[in-house]
Amino acid sequence: MKYTPYTLKKVKDSSASKKFTVISTFAGGGGSSTGYRLAGGNILAINEFIEEARNTYHDNYPDTPILPDDIKNLTGQDFLDAAGIKKGELDILDGSPPCSAFSVSGKTQSGWGQTKSYSDGAKVSNIEDLFFEFLRCANDIRPKVIVGENVKGLTIGEPKKIYLPAILKEFDNIGYDVAFKVLDSRYYGVSQTRARVIFIGTRRDVTEQLGLCEMTLPSVFPRPDTEVIPLEEVTKGLVQDPEEVAMLTEKWINTAYYKITASKMPNDPPKVLSGRDYHPKKHHFNLKKCSRFAPAPTLTAMGGSMSSAGPIHWNETRKLTIGELKRIMTLPDDFKLTGKWNQQAERIGRMVPPIMMQRIATAIYENVLRPYNHD
Repeated sequence: MKYTPYTLKKVKDSSASKKFTVISTFAGGGGSSTGYRLAGGNILAINEFIEEARNTYHDNYPDTPILPDDIKNLTGQDFLDAAGIKKGELDILDGSPPCSAFSVSGKTQSGWGQTKSYSDGAKVSNIEDLFFEFLRCANDIRPKVIVGENVKGLTIGEPKKIYLPAILKEFDNIGYDVAFKVLDSRYYGVSQTRARVIFIGTRRDVTEQLGLCEMTLPSVFPRPDTEVIPLEEVTKGLVQDPEEVAMLTEKWINTAYYKITASKMPNDPPKVLSGRDYHPKKHHFNLKKCSRFAPAPTLTAMGGSMSSAGPIHWNETRKLTIGELKRIMTLPDDFKLTGKWNQQAERIGRMVPPIMMQRIATAIYENVLRPYNHD
């Protein structure tokens, strides 16, 4: 499969069609918002608690109103006022509540009740409660569709037994029919293995008018591709900053990850390599050597930082550059990232890939919003 790099101009031109309206919560630096815009969405307002994420969002989309507060301190009316609309008018309410307590990279239940820290010093407590705060605001806003995103770990082990049923019950309590699927971004136009659970909830009157039900609602999801995009394809033609490459190389070769493990990993592997296979005690499992013949491993918030474990280049002795990370996350080439290098990498690692979100949003528009709004 092919990948075509693009710019913010394409994003803004696509959004100008204003096919549907969106409010985004936990919007981060604008990954999901970029995807909605590519699908023709008009972003009316967003909420983001982390200051550096807001800076990045504003630098790319300066005309979008931003509510900077913790969602726990906001009401649905706050969102409606910022967007300039009335209850029930919004097409899509989007949200990706922080979800590291359920990540499959760790013990999914051990983080429950934790305080999440960010690189710029911000902290959020009891992050597993945030999905319910999102649905509380949704109940006030009454959008036609709710789109929620979370980690795959929510569908495994204790979270699957306790937390997932509670989410589904809350959708029902506020009058929404819901379907969820685990989608892997590599099958939706993204050269990255990134499995996430996506919830699509439709307001009950919308479900009924379209003749849908909870049994048929999964048909709204986009169909996966049968082929994946290799990393070599998405990084083609990328112009690197020599100073950035030199800095990343110098930082990387002085880490224990490189000295103990990565230095033993062969160049240009035919598949992604795991550090645990090269560490004498099977540690460094988060260290991944990319393969140019396959999609990249999952980009994480901390894995992109210059001195941590995470994806490394397939042929060069370094971590991935910001330009490479942007292509892997399917961001526009001219997408602006604020803050220090590690903050930029973290911002990318927390995003929903725009091209995957474009595919989800397009499917929702074609199967739900267009037929409902035009009937």
